[in-house]
Amino acid sequence: MPPHNPHVSRVNNPHRVKKQKLASAATDTISIGSSSSDSNPNNRTVTILQRSANHIVAFKPPAVICHHSGWAGSRSKTKRGEEPEIPMLQRVRDAIHDIDTRDAAVVVDGKEEPPKRKVNLVHRLDRGASGALLMAYADIDDDGDDDSGEGSKKKNKGDTAQLIEAMKSPNSIKTYVALVRGEGILRGEDLMKKGWFEVDRPIKDDGGEVAKDATTLFKFVAGQAENGFDRPRISLVLARPKQGRWHQIRRHLNGISHPILGDSTHGVSKVNREWKEERNMPGERIALHLGRLQLVPTENIPEGIDVSAPLLDDMLDMLRVYAPDVLEQSLPVLEKEGIIVKANKEDEEQHEVGRWTVPEVLLQPKELADNGDVDILEQSEHYVVVRKPPVVVVHHSSWTGKRSDPKQRWNQNIPMLQRVRDKTGRRVNLVHRLDRGASGCLLLSFAENHGENEDGEKVSCGVTKSLIESMQHPEATKTYMALCDGDGSWNGVNYLEKGWFTFDKPVKDEWGKFIEDSRTDICFVASTILPPIDNNVDDAANTTDNDNNLEGRKVSIVLARPSTGRWHQIRQHLASGTIGHAILGDSSHGRSRTNRIWKKKRHLMKERACLHLSRVQLPATTEYSPDGIDVTCPLPPDLRKMLRVMPKEFLNEARPILAKEGIKI
Repeated sequence: MPPHNPHVSRVNNPHRVKKQKLASAATDTISIGSSSSDSNPNNRTVTILQRSANHIVAFKPPAVICHHSGWAGSRSKTKRGEEPEIPMLQRVRDAIHDIDTRDAAVVVDGKEEPPKRKVNLVHRLDRGASGALLMAYADIDDDGDDDSGEGSKKKNKGDTAQLIEAMKSPNSIKTYVALVRGEGILRGEDLMKKGWFEVDRPIKDDGGEVAKDATTLFKFVAGQAENGFDRPRISLVLARPKQGRWHQIRRHLNGISHPILGDSTHGVSKVNREWKEERNMPGERIALHLGRLQLVPTENIPEGIDVSAPLLDDMLDMLRVYAPDVLEQSLPVLEKEGIIVKANKEDEEQHEVGRWTVPEVLLQPKELADNGDVDILEQSEHYVVVRKPPVVVVHHSSWTGKRSDPKQRWNQNIPMLQRVRDKTGRRVNLVHRLDRGASGCLLLSFAENHGENEDGEKVSCGVTKSLIESMQHPEATKTYMALCDGDGSWNGVNYLEKGWFTFDKPVKDEWGKFIEDSRTDICFVASTILPPIDNNVDDAANTTDNDNNLEGRKVSIVLARPSTGRWHQIRQHLASGTIGHAILGDSSHGRSRTNRIWKKKRHLMKERACLHLSRVQLPATTEYSPDGIDVTCPLPPDLRKMLRVMPKEFLNEARPILAKEGIKI
């Protein structure tokens, strides 16, 4: 491939040239570990940088999770007509099996192909980061009844434990490369003149607890000040964390006013949008790359580990196009630190490449949850209130794919907007929305066509506008019922004793920006701990569900009345570190392991979030609803089925409180 020209000729629209150049740089090359090939079944590959009998170092591309978790949720992209997301853990397992069996002879004498070897993560990389990912082989036989008794099982567990201990050693080094916003000047001090310097600042983990020790070494290699659109503020930084705290490097860099580009959690939203929308930085990319991993020797790996992961073209192109001088100044330092900018032929020949596959079961068409019909709860001349079932979107959007692409829609339930239009024979507008996994009252207005005004501008529907204003009125009430994961107490607070209380902590919008004005009235109705069902509820955890294991057994009935209508407001407030009672089935803010247990053993519907809008009360503030609106929606069959098997004492405690709100269980 010919080298990239870091300079762009001047034309009338330099912004367009810059954007197109970075786009072509990203698409014309196929880099090591590239994630852009995931959509092509012939290019689903994983690059193995190094492996032995005890460990594997794989190359992790950006926008790929290491494993499914509470943060990743059950993020099946089949919801949007795309392929499901396959984590690195599964990809590496498939790739190792592909490499080891590729040249194997045809099966003879009835011998089956050897099983896929399971692997364990030794450390993790964030979804948007890239680089070297260390794993160890897990035990082959889950039951531990292989020919050597438990010896093999202990040995494999020992490999993982030994590598984790080696990773924690002060003599082990993880060298990251980061591209950050800023020219390397902090309060008048030139950080590039400091060489390696230490940032020692405690940081909170994902549970809100304060970590006592969090130390990271930084070296600002090169940077540039802003000089027009094509020369933004940017620096290349090396980082070596001494611990593995949650988002440690990202938070420490943000703490010294140099956030990583693309970091939606700790970075600058405006800058990130500019890079992604105007400079074609990949959407889920964080400009953070684990370039070199050096581990001290272990008992099973006496030679230790020293492996480098070449930088990807997406980060290099950001420098080539927008900061060529920074790249040129950084090359000698990167080479000295053992960071590979471009893998040579000899390095590539030492790498192994294996294919990974998408399980067929994940590619099967989804069964439709219903027949597309809709139940009308109340109807007038100007509006209609219908019952929204779970797992149905209210309207098509960017989340459900393009309207013109039938491949994006073949396995989707019919949206509520279309159902109501077909049922009533009239065009309708949404007055509010409900999440796909939620259920309950959905208010729509009958659309009026007012045409255009004297200036040729389209006039909005007066009915819709008036009802939206009624929905936002201080006296308007939307009462939700939720089933939550928890026993009513969190961090020493018994929420069952509080009655109705107002929770007003900020929530994030869908772009990661905090919204301050977010208020929800909450009431914990009843809580219980369910009896155990059987053993091995979660095969992945391989634990026993007994009296001491409360995973998937705590449940609370909670009422919520949002005063504002922020994105996932109720879900974020209930799952917050203050309340700690995530809604069951909430794949975005809940606990994936708990959700799996409820789906496998306690009748939780797939893609269901146990949130139901039971009652909508709007004041008589408009001519289109002179008597106001007061509509209740019965619980759907799936929630009734879940409640039916719960203890009678628990349900009897909840019934009188719910009855006051018009909810029957």
